[in-house]
Amino acid sequence: MDLLKSRRRFLMQLAAAGALVPLSGSGFAQFLLQPEQAAARLKVVFFIIPDGLAVDSYSDPVQHNGNGLWFPRAQGEDTTTFELNEVSQELAAYRSQSLYLQGLILATGTGGHNGWMYALRDSQGSMSSIDRVLGDALPGNQPTHRSLFAGPHAGVDGTPWYVSWEGGAIRTPQQNPVRLYESVFGGATRASRQGLVRNAHVFDPIRADIAELRSRVGGAQREKLVTHLDALEQVAQDLESAVPSVCEPLALDDHPISSAQYRNQVQASHHKVVAAALGCGVTRVATVQVGRSAESLNILDVSAATNPHDCAHRYAGEEVWKGSRQWYVRQAKLFMDELARYDDPDVPGDKLLQHTLVVLTSEMADGAPEHMLNMPLLLMGGASGLLRNGSGNGRYLNIRSQGDRSHWTGGKYVDMQRIWSTIAKAAGTSVPYGGDISPVTGIFNNVT
Repeated sequence: MDLLKSRRRFLMQLAAAGALVPLSGSGFAQFLLQPEQAAARLKVVFFIIPDGLAVDSYSDPVQHNGNGLWFPRAQGEDTTTFELNEVSQELAAYRSQSLYLQGLILATGTGGHNGWMYALRDSQGSMSSIDRVLGDALPGNQPTHRSLFAGPHAGVDGTPWYVSWEGGAIRTPQQNPVRLYESVFGGATRASRQGLVRNAHVFDPIRADIAELRSRVGGAQREKLVTHLDALEQVAQDLESAVPSVCEPLALDDHPISSAQYRNQVQASHHKVVAAALGCGVTRVATVQVGRSAESLNILDVSAATNPHDCAHRYAGEEVWKGSRQWYVRQAKLFMDELARYDDPDVPGDKLLQHTLVVLTSEMADGAPEHMLNMPLLLMGGASGLLRNGSGNGRYLNIRSQGDRSHWTGGKYVDMQRIWSTIAKAAGTSVPYGGDISPVTGIFNNVT
C-alpha cells in the first residue's frame, strides 16, 4: 500500500512539473517494429524566413506591386511560362516541383515585425498555428512528435519571436540541432531497441492509479488532478503508439548556436535532423524557423558588418540587401537537397519528396517598408500528387481574383489564413479559425 501511494505521488509530481515530456523522446518510446505500409502519407514542412523576400523593388520600395527580387516574371496570371527572379532563382533546381503564389495578405497587411504573431495562424492571431493543426491530424510513427519545431538561430539573441503556437501559447523551438536530435531519436541504438520486449505494458499500473485517484477526489482538486493525469495518459498512449526509426545515426557537431562563425553549420545540422525525422517516419509535420524577425546575428557569407535586419532595411546598400535574401532562400534549397536524400518511409520505391509538401514563406513581404502585402508563398514537392504545380516546368498563379480582404492600396488580397485552410483541407482536416476560411481553388487536385 505504501508503495502504491509513493508511485502515485511520484507520477503526480512528474505530471505537474512537466517532467514526463522528455520521456516521450527517449529510446524507450521506440520499442515496436516499424510496419511496412504501402499507402502514401502526406508530410508537410513549413520553412519560415525572416524579414520578407524583397518583393518590392530597390528603387521604389513602397509601391507594393511585387516588382522586386522574388516573384517570377510571368507571362500570365496562371502559367508555366515564367522566368525566375534574382532571389527565387536560388530554387531553380526545384522549379519543376514548384507553385509560386501571388496576391496574399497577412493579417491587416501592416504591423511590421509583429507579423510573427500571425505568420502561420488565423488573421486574428488567437488560435493554434497551422503546423500544430496538421500535427494533430497527421501523426507519424511517434505521436509525441506530432509537430517538430526547429529553430536554427531563432531567438538566440534573447528575443522569442516564434511563429508556432499552441492556441494562445507560443511554442519555443529547439535551437540546438544536437539537442533536437537527442529529443527525437533519444540516442538509442538499433541494437538496444531490438532487445526491448515488444509487448511490455509498462503504463498499465499508471492507468490503474489514474482511475483510482479520479474516483477519490472531487471539486477543484479533482479538476486539477484530471488535467495533469489526462496529460500523463496521453503520453502513455503516445508512447505505446511509437515505433522505432530505421534511419542510421547522424553525426552532428555541437557548434555554438549563437556564433555567426558557425551559422552555416548549425543551419545544415537542423536540416539533417528534420529530414531524418521525416524520412524515418517519426513525424509528418515540421516547422523550420530560420532566425527571427529583425534578427541580429550576422550572416558572414553576406556581411560581417551589417546584421540581417539592417540588410533587409537596405541600410548598407543594394548588394547586401539582395545577398541576404538570396542566402535565406539558399537555405531552403539546401533543405530540399537534404530531403531528396531519403526514401519515403511509407511507400517502397518512392522518394520522400514525392510525398512531401514544403511551404516557404515569411512573417512579412518586404523588410524595408515592413508590410505584409503580396506575401511571398511558395509550395514545393510532390505532395503525394496533390499539388497542382504544372507538368514539369513549375507553375505561377496569381490568386488576387479570389481576394477577400480589401486594403487601402487598392483591390483585394487573399487572406493568408485561407491558404492554411486550403492546405488543411488537402490533408483531410480543417482549421478552427473564424472569418473567411473558404479554400482557394486551383492549388490542390483534391480541393475545389
